[in-house]
Amino acid sequence: MDRELKEGRLIIRENRFVAKVDLKGQEVKAYVPNPGRMEELMIPGTKVFVAHYPKAQRKTDYSLLLVEYNDMLISIDSHLTNKLVENALLEGTLSQFRGYEEIRAEYTYGNSRLDFYLRGKDKKCLIEVKSATLVEEGVAKFPDAPTKRGRRHLDELIKAYQEGYRVAVIFIIQRNDAYKFIPHQRIDLKFAEKLKEATENGVEVYAYNCTVTTREVSIDQEVEVDV
Repeated sequence: MDRELKEGRLIIRENRFVAKVDLKGQEVKAYVPNPGRMEELMIPGTKVFVAHYPKAQRKTDYSLLLVEYNDMLISIDSHLTNKLVENALLEGTLSQFRGYEEIRAEYTYGNSRLDFYLRGKDKKCLIEVKSATLVEEGVAKFPDAPTKRGRRHLDELIKAYQEGYRVAVIFIIQRNDAYKFIPHQRIDLKFAEKLKEATENGVEVYAYNCTVTTREVSIDQEVEVDV
């Protein structure tokens, strides 16, 4: 974390991106950096942790970053996952992606902006990163809301594979209680079907859980993927 977090209680999630939080009797509005539904997490009265960002160009002075659920901290910052993966790529801690000399974020390919482009001697790779927060009985599921954008990214990866790229999608599960990952068919069957199609057409799929504290969120272990 780039600053100290303040503990509060969720009053209500006003819309996808704004929540009201009680900070020791003071009601504040906080940015919710995650467009997912997170219905099991965003329950009034839930303990949450916010960071203070008093900037003139922001509509809110706080960002809601962590939620406590069943005595466990869960990171809900969907923007954080790219930073986690970028650090892991630079440090070489993702064994599947070692050996690339160039790592470039926000790479435009086709009609999409994919998260990472890697280049090494005689090889090039495109990676898309997705954030998951929903876990049921140890099984992480994505998405928790229908995602046309997610399907479009998979189509772009399939096309890139056909053009000679190595391609992959990485699901970062921002909590530590998942041992397995599956697509969430009940929420978005089309995405689940597209992910299976992608794996049959060259797209590699990986998932990792995270260690989450009020000081740091870090990638922990790779988990089983079942599409």
